Amino acid sequence: MAALVYGMFANAAAADAAAGELTRNANGHPAFAIQTHVRAPLNGDDLPESATEIGRNTMIAIVVGGVVGLALGSVAGATLDIMGLNLAIGAAFGLLTGVLSGLLGGMMAGTRRPKAALREIAAGLVGDAVLLTVEVSDSGHIDTVEAILADHGALEADRC
Repeated sequence: MAALVYGMFANAAAADAAAGELTRNANGHPAFAIQTHVRAPLNGDDLPESATEIGRNTMIAIVVGGVVGLALGSVAGATLDIMGLNLAIGAAFGLLTGVLSGLLGGMMAGTRRPKAALREIAAGLVGDAVLLTVEVSDSGHIDTVEAILADHGALEADRC
């Protein structure tokens, strides 16, 4: 799974220098996907999935959908007089329907919210400040990206 490294810079010149080094292939690292942000709040629709809470929110929606579907399916199986429907079948189909509904709902509704660390640091985007977000697919390169951001004058650099 990809990780996200971010760095806050005081001005665009320092951010551009760091972005230039990170976007070209070098001996110590590959080219990375970088996004530049100059305004807060960040739009989760423009961020990669590694920068959003989509996984956590989708899992919550799946669990809630599964529990609700299981309960409704069990009640339907136990109380409705439909040929071939019993408690086990009602519970199974209710669970399946609830899980799939939760998956669909979780992926579509409000899950593209930026992670808390990004929302917090984006609050500092005032004046000429620039926030760089770097998606790192190989966890072995996270320290390298953080070092490059620090070498180019990042006021704050971290991962989430």
